[in-house]
Amino acid sequence: MGRGKSYELLGVLGAFLLGLLLRLVPARSAVVGGDVLFYGYDSFYHMRRIFYTAENFPHTLWFDSYLNHPWGLELLWPPLFDQVVAGVSLLFGGGGRAIEMTGALAPPILGAGSILVLYLLAKKLFGKRVALLSAFLLAVNPTHIVRTHFGCTDHDVLESLLMLGAILLLAYALTERDRRLWFGAAAGVLIAAVAYTWLGAPIYMVALLIYAMIQVDLDLREGTSSTETVVPLMGAFGIALFLLLPFWGEAWLIPSFFGALGALAALAFLCVLSRLFVAKKVPWPAFIPAVAILGYLAMILSYASGTTREIHSLFTEGLRYFFGGGIARESIVEATPIYEVFDLVSLPGLGLAFSLLGLGVMIRYTWRSRLPKDQVLFLVWVVFTLVLTVFQARFLYLFSVTGSVLVAFLFFWAADRVRASQKVDPAAVKPLSLVLLAILLLPNVVGLMEVVDDQPEVAGDWLETLDWLEENTPVTEGFERPVRAGEYGVLSWWDYGNWILYQSRRPVVANNFQAGATDAASFFLSDSEEKALAITRARDARYVVTDEKTIYRKLPAIVRWIDEDPKSYIIISSDSDLVTFEHSKRFLGTILAKLHLLDCTNLGHFRLVYESKTSAGLKFPTSKVKVFERVEGAKITGITPYEKPIGVILEMTTNQGRKFQYFNSAIPVDGRYEVTVPYSTDGGRETHSIGPYLVGPVEDFVGGESRNVDVSEEDVLQGSVVEVNF
Repeated sequence: MGRGKSYELLGVLGAFLLGLLLRLVPARSAVVGGDVLFYGYDSFYHMRRIFYTAENFPHTLWFDSYLNHPWGLELLWPPLFDQVVAGVSLLFGGGGRAIEMTGALAPPILGAGSILVLYLLAKKLFGKRVALLSAFLLAVNPTHIVRTHFGCTDHDVLESLLMLGAILLLAYALTERDRRLWFGAAAGVLIAAVAYTWLGAPIYMVALLIYAMIQVDLDLREGTSSTETVVPLMGAFGIALFLLLPFWGEAWLIPSFFGALGALAALAFLCVLSRLFVAKKVPWPAFIPAVAILGYLAMILSYASGTTREIHSLFTEGLRYFFGGGIARESIVEATPIYEVFDLVSLPGLGLAFSLLGLGVMIRYTWRSRLPKDQVLFLVWVVFTLVLTVFQARFLYLFSVTGSVLVAFLFFWAADRVRASQKVDPAAVKPLSLVLLAILLLPNVVGLMEVVDDQPEVAGDWLETLDWLEENTPVTEGFERPVRAGEYGVLSWWDYGNWILYQSRRPVVANNFQAGATDAASFFLSDSEEKALAITRARDARYVVTDEKTIYRKLPAIVRWIDEDPKSYIIISSDSDLVTFEHSKRFLGTILAKLHLLDCTNLGHFRLVYESKTSAGLKFPTSKVKVFERVEGAKITGITPYEKPIGVILEMTTNQGRKFQYFNSAIPVDGRYEVTVPYSTDGGRETHSIGPYLVGPVEDFVGGESRNVDVSEEDVLQGSVVEVNF
């Protein structure tokens, strides 16, 4: 092995090890007492499914009665990622610790694997030096690291790695004539694997079809046959279709199956149309418009039969998912357009600008190189991932891979210009190049500092709350075998459903699949206890969990689920780094406000049972996370000569030692009053009363009297009547 080859190997190995190390750094915050705290929200459900798969290998979880309580939910996540992690964990013993560690380690290992695949792709397209720098840039790219580091157990990392490998194999299939079918077939295996990993795989098939259309048009321009373009792609989609056949009728695979089938039909159509263009000597610029027109007509004709209407529906629904709007998209930050969540005038924005400049340079280079097929394929993939990122910020991790090549390309283009310039002293070339590289690396370096300090969102108050919920609420049956509804459910905003399910082992009404989200939003924003109570009874929700984010940052998203204007509930203003929140009177009348801010005052069927130790908020300082219990409520009732409202007051102390005063009242009707109360005076609970209820007229007046009243826990749970006459 020559010295140059040795240096190249060391460079690649160094980039791989650096990337792996940086992706392992967050483990210092995620491993607590031997247990793993996972990052994000979806990671927790992946881990639930991985545990189930490891215990029932190779079978996985397709229905979960612990979701969408009490009805359960059919799962549409393709299984490959969960099965791979579960299978590997079995090789290491399959115990709980092995499964958690395997799940946490899978993202950094697969993420580092992307560095090697990107190196191979960049080397084939643009040479060794661009490949080495691309690998290094991806190794330190914070956007990629934040989705692939320790504890980010999600299918994204496997999906992007497989698709990158498919692009690499197709690049060889398009340029290695003697082995094009072999490379195409291998790419087809990876495309099928992507379909078995992610429900949205057909969108990547669309990218390959766009490339095919452009490349066939370029073939017409050059007067060459389109066979060398179409055949490798048809081989890839043919193998993918064959591998999808065993499960083609499953809901989670139907879009990919019809996507691969449609891709084969589209490629055959492109081949026939190109030959027709040659035979009729139609000018090549008319090819893409002709494809667009005929494709539009095909969409219209797709209504001709039930099967084609189903395919049409799948296609249009997919387009709406990626490029349209909707309530779910508006409430998911990563699904919103990048310009709405990404500060373009910032260091990350500067990094994106570098990538766009690199794209311009690469387009110019590819044009001057007479548009090689593999480079055109890569450019189409780059532009396609960029478009996805513009419409949904979540795809920034995907663009970060190709963006690393763009920045590397920009650097060498600029460095070569400096080296060739007669105005630059030869001795200053290397220092200037290093300065240029440092500038290009600046966004990554700053972003790395944030990644290093990243903490699992569930850590702190939320984790303590989830542990309390598991240890202090009745155990529900069926967690390991979720085929029947649990004894009761827990209602929270959907963001936290997976946390509660995985950490507390309790059924949830709403989770990150947005099932139950409408009912959760309707509950929290109910303007009367009767409406809220009806929802929790229909959903058999015994406990409710709230946090300060639902009161502030997440509130606009919650409001959109009931098709209301968020500004009628909260006004969010920002001045530099200071964000202020101003709640409306309408919000203060909601169940969410009465629960989290007012500790159930004026409510008779909900009571505070736990609050976390950390407080947040200026105008309404309160614990970050709270747990409430739905109870029947004791009915303090009796005869009263007073026409004025009768009120009840109870001094309370929480599990954190905070004292508050519970109050409720009722207006007498025909000389009788009835006030429903949720707290007992028995004591013995972490959040408990200090003394008895004080019952009497709300307004002081001459002759008015009050009574001290005890209410037992049994009274509260069974809805008993406590007679107090005046």
